[in-house]
Amino acid sequence: MKRILFTVVLFSVCMSGVFAQMKEGKIMYERTINMRRNITDPEMKARIPETRTDKFELLFNEQASLFRTVPDEDAPDPFANSGGDRGGQRFNFRMPETTTFTDLGTQMQYEARSFFEKDFLIVDSLKQIKWKLSDETKNIAKHLCKKATTTSVAQMMRMGFGPPRNNRDSANADNKPKEIEIVVWYTEDIPVAVGPESYSGLPGAILEINSDNGGSVTTATETSAKYAKKELIKPTKGEKMTRAEFQANMKKIMEDMQQNGRMPGMRPN
Repeated sequence: MKRILFTVVLFSVCMSGVFAQMKEGKIMYERTINMRRNITDPEMKARIPETRTDKFELLFNEQASLFRTVPDEDAPDPFANSGGDRGGQRFNFRMPETTTFTDLGTQMQYEARSFFEKDFLIVDSLKQIKWKLSDETKNIAKHLCKKATTTSVAQMMRMGFGPPRNNRDSANADNKPKEIEIVVWYTEDIPVAVGPESYSGLPGAILEINSDNGGSVTTATETSAKYAKKELIKPTKGEKMTRAEFQANMKKIMEDMQQNGRMPGMRPN
């Protein structure tokens, strides 16, 4: 009888370890972006690599989360085999470094972005997302995940080169807002409402985001209960503004670059 009781207790301890939920830790992600989707200039489109992959990490606990870019100095030049030059000038594509801190208690978000050597600090409330939950499941990074979907309106900037258009209506037609579908997968193994960037509000951590049918896909590659707790702090550097003010700034910068024949995130080498 004692042997049976001991076996039951041992089994219970082992199973509790297997099903233990992770309420703090680190999630590593990779994001792949379709870089040609919004390029209208045929010559430039032929010189742009089809995709770009970057790495990110999410540090989190039950009070806050920090999503940030992981610099990869050894990453291959995306233009190495695609003729990334125009008019004898070669370009390197650089993704803006971002750090997004979310206070889960106050639902406030602090996002630091570097864009063309200028630092911005976006302070605003966390956007509330209306999710449609599904019973569909799949495994990501050794975690069972459930599916959820939503829609978002994105300002589509169609990038081309050459002199500015005189036909304002035609230009506005190219850059009009577009409703896109967002498909995410979250795991209840990590019962904290966190995720990449501003995506949250689900009964578990978001491990994958598919935006606009493959236009941008962010997928978790690894999860760990260990993380640098002292680094889970909100950023303070940069020109402070709301998200609406930042988006207005970015729209103007991108329109100026489009008129001058430059892609956002590119610089002469």
